[in-house]
Amino acid sequence: MGHYLKTFLKLGITAFALYWVFSNIDIQAISERITRSNPYYLLLSLLTYMVSQLFASSRMHTFFSGAGLKLSALYNYKLYLLGVFYNMFLPGGVGGDGYKIFYLNKEFGVEKRKLLTAVFLDKLSGAWSLCTLIILMFLFFIKISIAYYLLGAWFIGTVIYFFLYKYLLQPYFKLFIPVHLKALGLQLTQLVVVSLILKSFGFGGAFVPYLILFLASGFMAVFPFTIGGLGARELIFLYGSEYFVLDQQLAVSVSILFFVISALSSLPGVYFVLKTKV
Repeated sequence: MGHYLKTFLKLGITAFALYWVFSNIDIQAISERITRSNPYYLLLSLLTYMVSQLFASSRMHTFFSGAGLKLSALYNYKLYLLGVFYNMFLPGGVGGDGYKIFYLNKEFGVEKRKLLTAVFLDKLSGAWSLCTLIILMFLFFIKISIAYYLLGAWFIGTVIYFFLYKYLLQPYFKLFIPVHLKALGLQLTQLVVVSLILKSFGFGGAFVPYLILFLASGFMAVFPFTIGGLGARELIFLYGSEYFVLDQQLAVSVSILFFVISALSSLPGVYFVLKTKV
């Protein structure tokens, strides 16, 4: 019953968020903008997104090694694709992360607690990289008055975060630098994806405000409460574009195309869902 309730809630929140977004924008204008986008830039953005998946898979692989799992890079990548497919297209039940924990516990006998810790730390490193890049963009490009206060808060938070790793998460401490570099690599690669989407629309203005909105919406992927972040990401682009005085139609169009690209990149996972073993 809990699985059905979770699925219903996710579908309901996603539907409501999309309804709210589309009732506040010109759907026709967005449709026309997307259909007129440059397919070559979109193809490049799809390929670049696939590169970002390699960063994500490698980061998770490193965390699994800290949990005592010795998986090949290829095996781990297959498992990653299976997980993202579950998250994107099968939103009910345990989800992609839950399935990976269940599967690895069953196949290799690794404690669920260790696997859960690895998955949680993977998400935490993603959240850290998002905060880092958002603050750096505010500091160097937007130059808001509180940017230095944000930088100070980030520095203190990072120091505390580092020592928590050192004293409470000893098996993962030696992985701290590599996993966080991979987390930054993942987010920077996805910023290239968004930039290519903007180029596909022929946009020649300032990219940074759109990139900041994208990073802010990235928390929907770290802690998802809609299907694949759909709806929630568009809400952030919709209202964030008001704050930065941006073209709302363009902002939401970027968000929609990013979702389409991420969905297409997740499709190979269906092969591993249908197989009995990854």
